[in-house]
Amino acid sequence: MKNLILKISLLIFGVFAAQAVNAQQIKGVVSDVNGEPLIGVSVFVDGTTTGTVTGVDGSYVIQIDSAKGKTLVYSMIGMATKEVVIGNNTIIDVVLEEDANFLDETVVIGYATVKRRDLMGSVTSVGNEALTQVPVASVGEALAGKMAGVQVTTTEGDPDAEIKIRVRGGGSITQDASPLYIVDGFPVSSISDIPASDIQSIDVLKDAFSTAIYGSRGANGVVLVTTKAGASGKISVSYNAYWGQKTMANADAIQTGSPYDFVQNQYELAVLRDRVDDDYVKVFGVFEDMDLYKGVAKNDWVKKVFGNVGRTFNQNVTVSGSSDKVKWNVSYAHVGDKAIMLNSDYKRDNLSFKTQYKPIKQITVDVNARYSRTEVLGAGANSMNDGGSTSSNGRLKHAVQYTPFPITGVATDSDLAEDYGDNAPPLKSVADNDNKRIRTNWTVNGAITWHIIDNLNLKLEGGLDDYSQEDNRFYGLTTYYVGNTATIKGQPATQYKNAFRTNYRTTNTLNYNFKDVFENDNHKLDLLLGQEYILTKSNTLSSTIEGLPEFFDSQMAWNFMASGTPVASNNFYNPDGQLLSFFGRANYEFGGRYAVSATVRADGSSKFEKGNQWGIFPSAAASWTISNEPWLQGASSWLENLKLRYSYGTAGNNNIPSNVSSLLFQANQTQWISMGNTWWGTTTVGGRSIMPNPDLTWETTVSHNLGLDYAFLKGRINGAFEVYHNTTNDLLIQFPVAGSGYDYQYRNLGSVQNRGFEASVNFVIFEKKNFGLTLGGNISLNQNKVTSLGGLEKIEATSEWASTEIGPDYVVTVGRPLGDMYGYESDGRYSVDEFTHDGSAWVANEGTIDASDVLGKEFFRPGAMKLKDQNGDGKITVDDKVIIGNAQPLGVGGFNLSGYLYGFDFSANFNYVFGNNIYNANKIEFSHSRKYSNRNLLSSMNVANRWTNIDWATGEEITDPDRLAQINAGTTMWNPGVNKAIFSDWAVEDGSFLRLQSATIGYTLPQKWTMKIKMQKLRIYATGSNLFCLTRYSGYDPEVDTRRKTPLTPGVDCSAYPKSRGYVVGVNITF
Repeated sequence: MKNLILKISLLIFGVFAAQAVNAQQIKGVVSDVNGEPLIGVSVFVDGTTTGTVTGVDGSYVIQIDSAKGKTLVYSMIGMATKEVVIGNNTIIDVVLEEDANFLDETVVIGYATVKRRDLMGSVTSVGNEALTQVPVASVGEALAGKMAGVQVTTTEGDPDAEIKIRVRGGGSITQDASPLYIVDGFPVSSISDIPASDIQSIDVLKDAFSTAIYGSRGANGVVLVTTKAGASGKISVSYNAYWGQKTMANADAIQTGSPYDFVQNQYELAVLRDRVDDDYVKVFGVFEDMDLYKGVAKNDWVKKVFGNVGRTFNQNVTVSGSSDKVKWNVSYAHVGDKAIMLNSDYKRDNLSFKTQYKPIKQITVDVNARYSRTEVLGAGANSMNDGGSTSSNGRLKHAVQYTPFPITGVATDSDLAEDYGDNAPPLKSVADNDNKRIRTNWTVNGAITWHIIDNLNLKLEGGLDDYSQEDNRFYGLTTYYVGNTATIKGQPATQYKNAFRTNYRTTNTLNYNFKDVFENDNHKLDLLLGQEYILTKSNTLSSTIEGLPEFFDSQMAWNFMASGTPVASNNFYNPDGQLLSFFGRANYEFGGRYAVSATVRADGSSKFEKGNQWGIFPSAAASWTISNEPWLQGASSWLENLKLRYSYGTAGNNNIPSNVSSLLFQANQTQWISMGNTWWGTTTVGGRSIMPNPDLTWETTVSHNLGLDYAFLKGRINGAFEVYHNTTNDLLIQFPVAGSGYDYQYRNLGSVQNRGFEASVNFVIFEKKNFGLTLGGNISLNQNKVTSLGGLEKIEATSEWASTEIGPDYVVTVGRPLGDMYGYESDGRYSVDEFTHDGSAWVANEGTIDASDVLGKEFFRPGAMKLKDQNGDGKITVDDKVIIGNAQPLGVGGFNLSGYLYGFDFSANFNYVFGNNIYNANKIEFSHSRKYSNRNLLSSMNVANRWTNIDWATGEEITDPDRLAQINAGTTMWNPGVNKAIFSDWAVEDGSFLRLQSATIGYTLPQKWTMKIKMQKLRIYATGSNLFCLTRYSGYDPEVDTRRKTPLTPGVDCSAYPKSRGYVVGVNITF
């Protein structure tokens, strides 16, 4: 036994001795071009985890087994990576140069990556550093103003608000114009649930040459997201966290009247309606006691609902590493947001894993898995895809309009039963419109690449994306649903909905580079062939429970649904969506100066019937790198790159529901059929019946793009100019077919044109060891025009914020851009000279334009809103409606300034929009009585500012023309009395703005301090977001879009969740 132990000990000693003999110590110093030592440079053996980091004097020491012939890699952020093959020397000193050449950045395109200098299409990119500068819940929000040709709109202020991304305007009329989102090669429906800390880069393909390789849905652009991969070298751990507070931004923009102003408005309204005893005396007392309300305290309902100090805590941790065969990256991120709105919360957790494994030289295996869970609580979550007049319950409208003080004669739950959901107590309304949304998403994607021979690679990919969203919607006693729509009225109800969607994808690509075929290096050629299949399965499970006990709140309703009566339940399965594709691409370059490329993709979609299923989308491009011409070699000291490129291409769009080309049936439930509760009908989209159209085919966009790329002074000044012309034909339009038994039919008709100009520039002003300054900016100008509607005169749409009172308020016509607002032109107010009082009422004089049908007969009098008679018939009717505004901006863009100074860093990011209009529905609703009573109005409608018909000394209505004119001589606004909402250009405002989106200042501790505790980097910072917004818009925020049920009604501000202004402090740590 002793001999055995001795032998084992000798064996172990021999192994270590052999390793000691083979191990070799390599040391040296890493410095910059000025000879200054570089601290924190990563030094590792390529393909292994063996590595170290340079110290405070730039020195390093590393032990390497059998060192000769191996490669040392030296890398540091901001410096160009350098590789050195170990020879006989054991002392290796290295000089690293600044990595200022953006032309060598890798850009992701369709199924491949290229260097930026080799791009032929229109592609714009943003990296991780720019994305993480702005601490926001959604990565889409962080993109605002950072990409030329890409408009990002945060539709409202709630943490889960929809982020609309539009590339070069978008071409669809009635269909969604969102781009195609691709994450690590996998198509997804949204990127909002991906944390910015997980993203390495985002590349947006804008022209049809770039997008044609994706065929389907490429017509609206393609957003390519690449997540972080494992880093070479030793294991690295980074931790980032920030905590902050936020408050309602621009909180003073909407000011309501005082209690005395409110009482005055109610008195005058009662006088004009001849209901003083019923509407005023019973509630407020006699006129002589009105002065008692001057000292009454005002309830600031907006502050009570949206005045919370929101709190946020976000953190993420990433661990990455590699060995000789494996690279891996694991990350976890958490977002916790206590919103500014009462009882509103937002939480999201993300977990991701990404690895690359090379078992043998010829095989590479990639695996990527992501999981996210998002939970949104509170009435603020009801903002998604608003439609109808009551969908915005529980948000702004009640807080503005509800009585500013408690009054007698008003029920505790709502003013009047018939007004349920329209003027409820604000705090009660928030509770009665409670919502809980839970969204989960997990994606698994794998790929095997076989390097068959040199330069010939076969890649096989497969994966799935599984998505579900659970919505629990509570309807309390004050909601419109309980008071008007429910089968069992007057008792709480709840709706449960769970939407499921699973995408399966397989892709096979074969790529060959001919570099070993050509003896002459002047010729470069590579080919790509591919096939892709995507299968989408989806269904929605829903249930409605009514008749719950009156004392139930939302949590009780969700926990004890069996206490109510089920009135509807359904599990609707959509037809499977299938897409089979074949594609190819060829790139040829000669002499580093001339290049041509061509792509083609054939897509077969199950959304269309046989004969129309296949669409073929070709494209081509050519470029001339002028700076590489021999006759420009003398300019190489200052001219880095000058390239002219042109592309032409087609891209398709099949973004329609999967049940509109053939006749399908579904089961429905109702309480209104005597023979049973179930009936069968044709399938619906958004609750509207759809007539099938077997002739539907692909919507196609044809694009021309001309670009000029430039880079001067070793890339310190770089950017691009581009002009484009896109035409979308065979538009997939939801066409009304009244009288047919159906509501709509999808048809191919009409065309839309977008043309524009884009410019971007990045200027590295200074870049020294201890200080630097960089300026960047972009601008995009787009002109949109409808060139055909297939013979139709126009397409009208209704935003429905005021139910049916306004009627169509948007119109699409040939020769005009999309987003035209349709209403009356304001002509001020009626004067005393236009009426005569006959002793009992005001009578319009001859020649006075009659607006009684629009205003209401009792309100058609001096001081009333006056509208222009467009057709000259002497009467205001719907025939007098004209185009009064447009929601499309003329231009969008942004600029940023960043720098560093002796350990400090700073950045400021601005974005801007100009030339668009906002439809201020709030202005209409909060300034007029309509058919209601006991509504508070804006302070602009106080008696001192607007026309009044009352002698406030006596309470009598003024009928003397001279006296009436005299008392209103100093006012500018008309009387608020109208019978219904009226949309005129008075409510159309300039939506242009310049926003300081974020400003950050940070400090990175010297590495000579942090290295003592084995910490590579420790940075602390503070960031302010939405610090100011310069605009002439009178509402809370000009970046708003609340009526999103249809794309035909953009730019409406109706009871939007206000945006917030926030401040955070954070820390970045790397080990």
